[in-house]
Amino acid sequence: KKLREGEENAWMSKKLVTLRDDIFDAVDWDEYDMHDRNPFLPIVSELHRYEMNGIIRKLKAKKLIDETQIEKSEAEECALPANAGFNARLITDEAELKALTEAITPKTLVAFDTETTGLEYQEDILVGFSFCLNEKEAFYVPVAHSYLGVPEQVGKAAAEAALARIFAARVIGHNLKFDLHFVKHYTDKVSLSLFADTMILAWLTDPESPLSLDKLAKAHLNHTMISFKDTVKKGEDFSGVDLADACGYAAEDAWATYMLYEKLTALLKLQSAEYLLEEADTVEFPFSLTLTEMEEAGILVDTSVLETFLHEAKERTAALTQTIYELSGSEFNVNSTKQLGEVLFEKLELPVIKKTKTGYSTDEKVLNALKDAHPVIEKILEYRELHKLLSTYLDPLLQLALKNSNGRIHTSYVQTGTATGRLSSKNPNLQNIPTRTPLGARIREAFVAGKGKKLIGIDYSQIELRLLAHFSQDPTLVDAFKHDKDIHLSTATALFGEEEAPKKRAVAKTVNFGLLYGMGQKKLSDTLGISTKEAREIITRYFETFPTVKSYFASIVERSKEQGYVETLLGRRRYFDYGKATPMMKAAFERESVNTVFQGSAADLIKMAMNKIENVIKTEGLAATMLLQIHDELIFESDAEQAEALGRRFQEIMEEIHPLHIPLKASLNIGSHWGELK
Repeated sequence: KKLREGEENAWMSKKLVTLRDDIFDAVDWDEYDMHDRNPFLPIVSELHRYEMNGIIRKLKAKKLIDETQIEKSEAEECALPANAGFNARLITDEAELKALTEAITPKTLVAFDTETTGLEYQEDILVGFSFCLNEKEAFYVPVAHSYLGVPEQVGKAAAEAALARIFAARVIGHNLKFDLHFVKHYTDKVSLSLFADTMILAWLTDPESPLSLDKLAKAHLNHTMISFKDTVKKGEDFSGVDLADACGYAAEDAWATYMLYEKLTALLKLQSAEYLLEEADTVEFPFSLTLTEMEEAGILVDTSVLETFLHEAKERTAALTQTIYELSGSEFNVNSTKQLGEVLFEKLELPVIKKTKTGYSTDEKVLNALKDAHPVIEKILEYRELHKLLSTYLDPLLQLALKNSNGRIHTSYVQTGTATGRLSSKNPNLQNIPTRTPLGARIREAFVAGKGKKLIGIDYSQIELRLLAHFSQDPTLVDAFKHDKDIHLSTATALFGEEEAPKKRAVAKTVNFGLLYGMGQKKLSDTLGISTKEAREIITRYFETFPTVKSYFASIVERSKEQGYVETLLGRRRYFDYGKATPMMKAAFERESVNTVFQGSAADLIKMAMNKIENVIKTEGLAATMLLQIHDELIFESDAEQAEALGRRFQEIMEEIHPLHIPLKASLNIGSHWGELK
């Protein structure tokens, strides 16, 4: 019965286990002929790849293979596309590495790149490094690949010696700051340097263009690079990549960097922006080294302060959740905008302010508009602030501090992350910790000075308004800054008269800063809680009072249209393509052109100040370390007894960093934790 029911499967099974005798009919036996004189010749590359050096030596002794065949097998070890345009060589022989790097002189241009197990230099490690000395050839040096059967790699002493010779030359890289961290953590026997960075050069040619190496290689070299995801298996890291594949991928990075350096420097010259090469040499490239030192230093965190605050915040969040349930008359997920919208606008029948494609809007603006409509709104706003602090700051910061043995948090600064030139901070972002709320201020109390030390905070005062006075030469603004008057009170007096000025100072402050960022009447009315008509009248009165400012703003916009770009204090450019822009985009370009001049120039000033202070600290061996830059503020750690004197010294450098028509001012604060610096 089973045979009858399974007849089809039975015949299939027989077929599957029957050896075929017709397989050889179509075989080309000549393809499998052994080499008559030297049967090992077809597998020389495999012998070399797996470092079967004993067999290779015997074959060479018997003259069955020669050096050219060995060189050919070495070249075949790097996996590169046929149209790569250059040769890639894997260097595992320490004598060969020494010979290559000893030929490097201090004037040699060396493109350099690293391969690592990950992106976090505090915990990941260097796997290998690549370098390129000309347009035709690039090299990869593996030091820590760790897969089954991996051949012998270059030892640490030989790698350190090679790195020392490379960094004694003119080193270029793409986001070289990243590579410097890993070299620093791999060895302390190398004096790190930076001659040029192609990512920064690309950013200077166009700060809003894509800056990744693969996109730049495609755009400027018409070269498609080997992708990371095709090289590294999902869930693994670079240490598990076969040396042949690793060599092609890594060598290509160094080669592309070398080629881009020439292309980008030529492009700046074509843009009639050759002076930006000098700006890069004197400001941007040294600034990368300054940031490297700051990132390495990190800032100490008192984990007990964070733990206490975290516990309190969780308790308060739980209590607020219960209060929200009671006030709304139902239990729901407070973090769900959909459920919250249904409760507020269907169950409680509050007036609908705004709807989105997915339902009711419950953003902060909507909730603030409903504050007086129901007592639950205030509790929801408080809950959201606490929840954001918990999820975005308290918990992540605590985990980072606990993970690091010295209790310090190391942020990463992105030098090319904004079109204006302002720094951004990531992993973690320390520039966005709230400052205007008591809860946000409490987080800063956890950032502390080490034992026997103090934190120094120096903050530029109204730097962008001072730049407005410098550029526009408006007599009222210039007079206020030259005589150290309260600029916002002076503006309020000019706008509203002496009697009203003290009460209107906050309005004047909003207008002063808002107009620099292209604030229109709608935004001003929302910010001040006044009608659009009142906002329009204030803006009109402002420009009537400061006609020089209005004409200067107009000149910036006009220049951006005529030239297609605007420039900062140091001549960095931001480009605007009005020709292809919609009316909405044109309006945005006009706002951004004005904003770029002031925010970008402020970024120029603080970069120059940071470079000079870092140079003074190093050359004079001062007992201070620059830790953080929070937009217009610098934070240092120094020996407690020297904090006042050093703070005054750094403050003076910041105030005198660049000649302007009006004086720069910076405030100085000293404390045991960040919260005391304001």
